[in-house]
Amino acid sequence: MASLILVALADSAANSVRASESVGTSLRIAVSANFAGTAERLIRDFEHVSNVEASLSIASTGVLVTQASMGAPFDVLLAADVAGPARLAQHNSATGAPFCYARGKLALVGGQLADLADNRHSVAIANPTTAPYGRAAVEVLRRSEFSGGSARKLVRGNNVLQAYQYWQSGNTRLALVALSLAPEGRVIPAEWHQSLQQDGVILGRAAANPNAVEFVNYLRSDPAQSIIAAAGYDPC
Repeated sequence: MASLILVALADSAANSVRASESVGTSLRIAVSANFAGTAERLIRDFEHVSNVEASLSIASTGVLVTQASMGAPFDVLLAADVAGPARLAQHNSATGAPFCYARGKLALVGGQLADLADNRHSVAIANPTTAPYGRAAVEVLRRSEFSGGSARKLVRGNNVLQAYQYWQSGNTRLALVALSLAPEGRVIPAEWHQSLQQDGVILGRAAANPNAVEFVNYLRSDPAQSIIAAAGYDPC
C-alpha cells in the first residue's frame, strides 16, 4: 500500500487536512517536517507488516499542533518537541499520555562553526515561532562566540525542511537544520540549545481507532528503532 506524502512548505492548514482525507486511508499521521523522510520509511515498513494504509501530513510542529487542537483529522501527532503534545493532552485533545519517540540533533551545513561569526555568510533556519529546530538555531546564533555575525542575513523557512531547501538551492551560504536532513552536517553540541526530544501523542479522534495504538507500538519495535537511529536520531 502506498502512503500519501504532503510536504507543507507553506504550512497550509487546508492542504494538510486534505492530505489526511485521502480515500482508503485508515490511519492519519501528522509529522513534524524534520522527521518527514524518516516517517515515510517507517510508514512503508508499517504498512507492509500491518496491512494498514496510512497517510502523512507534514508541517512545522506549531502549525500541526494548532491544526490538531482545532479538530484536524489526524490520529497520531509526531512532534519535534515535548511542549506541543503536552499541550494537546492538557486540553483534552489527546487520548493517553505523550511519549518520546526520538531525540533530534541540530547540524550546521555549508561551512565551519566559526563561519557563524562572519556577517558575510547568510544562514537559513526554520521559523522559531512555530518550529523547535528554529528555536534551537536561534539559541546557537545568540552565543557570544558568534556575536560577530549578528548582522548576518537570516533566512527563515516555514519549517526546517524548507530551511534546508533554501541552503540546498544556494539561497544561503549556511543552514542550521536537523541532522536527519543533512547527514553531512556538523553536529551542534546539544548543550548549546534546548532539548530536541521529540514526543508523539494519540489524538482524541483516534480513541476508537486501534490502528493508532498499533502504529505507536510499532514505533517502539526494534525494526522501527533501527530506522530512526539510521536517520541520525538518538533513542529516548
